[in-house]
Amino acid sequence: MNKTKAKEVREIMSIQNEIVKIAKQCYETGLVVGTAGNVSVREEDMMYITPSALPYNEMTEEDVLKVDLTTGKVIEGNRKPSSETPMHTNIYLQKEEIKAIVHTHSTYATIFACAHKAIPPVHYVIADIGREVSVAPYARYGSESLAGYAVETLGDANGVLLANHGVVAVGDTLADAYRRAEAIEELALLSYGSHVLNSVNPLTEEELDEALEGFKTYTSN
Repeated sequence: MNKTKAKEVREIMSIQNEIVKIAKQCYETGLVVGTAGNVSVREEDMMYITPSALPYNEMTEEDVLKVDLTTGKVIEGNRKPSSETPMHTNIYLQKEEIKAIVHTHSTYATIFACAHKAIPPVHYVIADIGREVSVAPYARYGSESLAGYAVETLGDANGVLLANHGVVAVGDTLADAYRRAEAIEELALLSYGSHVLNSVNPLTEEELDEALEGFKTYTSN
């Protein structure tokens, strides 16, 4: 094996390892239950995505599939790709700046999705997502209609709710997408609690603008 090929293999293994790591993290933190949700990474005109109907705690790097974004053909992998492959594909093809997607069915965010209610800006952490977490219209899971609604509703935001379904969070890296999936669930819980207390106090437009500006230079350091 020449050096170039060896480097490509190492990079692929690294991507697969990260996908499995994040998928298991989603499971361990309760963002997904059983086989719900999926995780993917874009690499040029290819996508690496978790398989369908495989529990996250049983997943290994070999289970991750490589899919051609143009043709939808599985290039590598022996399992069936996630049922939401069309949605991931459509997001990547329509929004080239997005490199990673985490789709979850986290409880409180999905409550808002089932209620067809956007999550309001009750906490400044929403600035990492957008001005609110909007709800895409309902369509059957795995359908092209759902893929279209998800892209349209996402717009320039970094996360969206899927009506009667769950959450999609995106980012330049898987770490970004996962962080945003966690943030959406936290926002949903805070908003739900505010509704229970009958005192929902969203940020004003000015406060939200300030928070959005601050998050442009946000880092973990």
